[in-house]
Amino acid sequence: MTFYPYLLFTHIVGVLILFIANGLTLVSMWRIRTAQATSQVAELMAIDALFGPALLLSVVLILASGFGMVISAWGWQIPWIDLSLGLIALLGILGPVINGPRTKAIRVALKVAPAGEITPVLRKTITNRVLQGYAPIPGILSLGIVALMTLKPDWTGASIIIALTAVISLIVGAIFASITPRFTATQLVAE
Repeated sequence: MTFYPYLLFTHIVGVLILFIANGLTLVSMWRIRTAQATSQVAELMAIDALFGPALLLSVVLILASGFGMVISAWGWQIPWIDLSLGLIALLGILGPVINGPRTKAIRVALKVAPAGEITPVLRKTITNRVLQGYAPIPGILSLGIVALMTLKPDWTGASIIIALTAVISLIVGAIFASITPRFTATQLVAE
């Protein structure tokens, strides 16, 4: 009996959790910029706190099942496997390094802000361009990993896929950071 189908299923579940958490993080980063009150920021930050454990679970599922599939079926030194592993490791490092201090700064500014309207200090931490610009990057790079896994290219093809997704993610991140949401939640309900 082979465990490969079970490993593949676990791998796909991990990827689904990864995309759900990345998508919800992107939405929360967008929504937090439209918040008008500290209570809205607090609510979004409470929801955002759930994404860390979900991302950790997804990475554990992806890596454990991925290693199982590599050992049982594929072997090492396969371009798309090696580059996918490197990219998931990079994302695992960048998330806490980039988002960690910036979300902590939001929590600190939120803690000292009086209830009611958002203070300028809190607004500045919420609209941090690095935090906002990084929000779409993990999802796009994860899509690059999915492309590697499905297309299974050689070194040249895998390198091109990684380069393209990196460039696209940086462009989308820059656009995301520069766009100011036009409507607040209150304005959308009123219209």
